[in-house]
Amino acid sequence: MNGKSKFSIVSIIVLLALIQTTGAQDDILFRKHLVNSGINGFFYGFAIDIIADANSGAAAGIPLVAAGASVLFPLMTNSTKTITPNSLVLSTHGKAIGWLHGFALSTLIGGENAWNNNNYKLTVGLGAISSISLGILGNSLGKKANWTEGQVALYRHYGWFMPASGILIMAAITDESRLWGASDLIFGAGSYFLANKIYMNYQYSRGDVRSLQVLSVLNGGLGLGVLTDLSSRKEFSRNDLIFPALGILSGTFIGQAWLKNANLTPRQGIQTAYAATGGAVLGFGIALITQSDNATPYYVIPYITGLGAYAVALESMKKKNREVVYSNDKKKNNWDFAFMPQNLFLNSKLQNKGYYINGNYFGMQPLFSASLKF
Repeated sequence: MNGKSKFSIVSIIVLLALIQTTGAQDDILFRKHLVNSGINGFFYGFAIDIIADANSGAAAGIPLVAAGASVLFPLMTNSTKTITPNSLVLSTHGKAIGWLHGFALSTLIGGENAWNNNNYKLTVGLGAISSISLGILGNSLGKKANWTEGQVALYRHYGWFMPASGILIMAAITDESRLWGASDLIFGAGSYFLANKIYMNYQYSRGDVRSLQVLSVLNGGLGLGVLTDLSSRKEFSRNDLIFPALGILSGTFIGQAWLKNANLTPRQGIQTAYAATGGAVLGFGIALITQSDNATPYYVIPYITGLGAYAVALESMKKKNREVVYSNDKKKNNWDFAFMPQNLFLNSKLQNKGYYINGNYFGMQPLFSASLKF
């Protein structure tokens, strides 16, 4: 990487940092939108560099121009437009996952030649086009679809972990790269259908999904550790790629069962991530103290301590949420009591006599009424 390229990257980081630290708190969604636009604009500019074989000053300048234009465009066109949490999440997700799906489509078409000769330009171009298209689609769905934040978070999680698992499983089975691309597209399309079915059965909160992602990463890390350990003991085998895939899948499915009725807030979901991270760091420190020549302790111990810390934090928060619900239920007043002094005047007019109004008897009215709900 030349000096101008390094300067380009540093400049865009500084620019985005300035954007993040300005503005009022109520503009946080719009600020995140600007940051996301700038980052993706930088990568789109980098894609132009690759396709156009840009070099020297142009190679450094095009990504910066694209990033700056991507930030300025929403400001100049409509800085007051409504940005919802769902539209931001789905547009960000669409732009990111679009690169993967674009590369997968190119691999499905070209196979091993997708990155050879000048074919890599088509691959990068398809990735950029897919990213832009899915970003626009995600933004539209986030605004128009009547989805909860938890539902959107679940879509995003499945939108990542299913294609990743599909690619790993297919790579473990065959070395045909076209099938790798096909698995990404098939699993990617099915992921949102599956997420919708799961959400219809149980409505996870955004905090639940965040915590679910933590467990998926933990188990995926364990599978990656097994893969690395096996590769260090013998010649690398493609079949061993199944372990990270199984880790990710098991983390998600176990997490779904574990987090039912948890009703975590977004902050509580983040706190389970902090707990798991702290536990894993603690475990890695313990593994270093053992000074083992075997790789196994260096991923097994962090996994155990990370999972233990995660479990303690999660169960503590679930218990706290249950106690809050129980306390609120106890405080509810099931008595319904009403005092109606106006009936004194009405009864004085009736003078112990009743009247029939439209065939219904209308007699003396009570001054008090009370009911108890069980």
